[in-house]
Amino acid sequence: MINDTYGHLAGDYVLKEIAKVIRDKLIRGNDFFARAGGEEFSLLLLGSPPKQAEEIGERIRATIETHNFEFEGKSIPITISIGIAFKHERDTGWEFVYERADKALYHSKNNGRNRVSVAS
Repeated sequence: MINDTYGHLAGDYVLKEIAKVIRDKLIRGNDFFARAGGEEFSLLLLGSPPKQAEEIGERIRATIETHNFEFEGKSIPITISIGIAFKHERDTGWEFVYERADKALYHSKNNGRNRVSVAS
């Protein structure tokens, strides 16, 4: 939607700015943060208990919503949807955690966006 409304350069700026804000202001140095593709990012919070992970997710959501994204003199309103999942002992690979996180993300997107959802 950003690309269609403001152009591809603005879309690139928003992706880079989101990454910069999260990387520089919202996560610890030992967490793993990367673009997963398109407009999706993945964040591994190493050693974070569930409550702390939810608090971090909410802090990220709120920070992005209130951050001033300005490109070529235009303010671009940005919100994000977040899906959180935890590694279970029965998981034989990270793909199971990723799949649960992806389902939680789509739950956020399909239920009004700009929210944090936790996989069950």
